[in-house]
Amino acid sequence: IVGAPAPSSAEQAAADAILASAVAENRALTGAGEDEAPAIIADDDGSTAAASTAAAAKKMESGAHAGLQSAEAVTAQLERRKREEKQRFLEDGDEHIGKGKETIYRDASGRIINVAMKRAEARKKAEEEAARKREEEEALKGDVQRAEKEKRRQDLNQAKFMTVARYADDEALNEELKERERWDDPMARYIEKEGRHDKAGKKSVSGKPLYKGAAPPNRYGIRPGHRWDGVDRGNGFEKEWFLARNRIQNRRNLEYQWQMDE
Repeated sequence: IVGAPAPSSAEQAAADAILASAVAENRALTGAGEDEAPAIIADDDGSTAAASTAAAAKKMESGAHAGLQSAEAVTAQLERRKREEKQRFLEDGDEHIGKGKETIYRDASGRIINVAMKRAEARKKAEEEAARKREEEEALKGDVQRAEKEKRRQDLNQAKFMTVARYADDEALNEELKERERWDDPMARYIEKEGRHDKAGKKSVSGKPLYKGAAPPNRYGIRPGHRWDGVDRGNGFEKEWFLARNRIQNRRNLEYQWQMDE
């Protein structure tokens, strides 16, 4: 520098030492770079890949070697990784895709749900609901409906021992037809059937006593109980129903008679 004083011997020696240290460090780095120069590594399939000596045995997640390499070497390594995965996939079968395995269900908190237990609980709940509905339906039925149901069940059990054909001389069939009550039977009031009367008076199917006097008929053939006061509190529908049936039957009889007269 122009005008600057000349450095002393000590300062010059320090500057020379710094320069010498820098040169030595540069040479050391240059020597290490030559020692760690990329080496050519041959792959299994004959392709070559350039990698450093320290990272020659290391592989990245993609399957390629770590370090400096050519594009062809990286492509070959990726292709080899793809072939290996395909081969392993074929050997393992459906294990990777989960085919044939039971599905795992979890609730909102992430806990595993026992499917078998849940199905058993749902099946038990459905059975309880069905039983409750049957009980409610049975509760809505009357004593006569329950007695008729029990009688049908007994008839079905007895039908196992009956023949397929039933003829006119079948005593059980004849007794069943005799015991059947019909609302339009003119002799019903004069015939006392066996087992239908006792000392306390006539009783219903459920065993409760019935009203002894006259009572208006209904389409179901239900007699009033013994506590009935004799007052008909209906809306007159049953009476109109019987009158309509009688009118239809009378019209049929008249039409038949007119056809016979012609």
